[in-house]
Amino acid sequence: MAKHVFLSFVEEDLDLVWMFRGQARNKNLSLAFDDYSVKTPYNSTDAAYIKGQIRPLIRAASITVCLIGTATHMSSWVDWEIEYAAEQGKRLAGIRLHSSRKGERVPAALTRNRAMILNWDIDEIVRWIG
Repeated sequence: MAKHVFLSFVEEDLDLVWMFRGQARNKNLSLAFDDYSVKTPYNSTDAAYIKGQIRPLIRAASITVCLIGTATHMSSWVDWEIEYAAEQGKRLAGIRLHSSRKGERVPAALTRNRAMILNWDIDEIVRWIG
């Protein structure tokens, strides 16, 4: 049975997100990734509809992973996804997409919810996911 992981990220990091998916699946074929790429502003009139589409994906996942790039900490959508996952009792982790950039800011929701922050070490990440 596949282990479902919800990925939270910003659109600017999409190329690295696809690379992460590929590397993780190569290490563990039973991993399944879900996300909802949002291009709509968080405070738009479509926000309620979008949240309604995202909630079931987070509920179906056993883990929520936030892929942390240079702008991730500024995303209201990322913060909302992390907070919702925490409310649902999901395991949380942040993964630095640029492990060499220790100064990259972590989204506030990850800090508030005491999520584990990992560098991009696919073996360690896949072990943590289980």
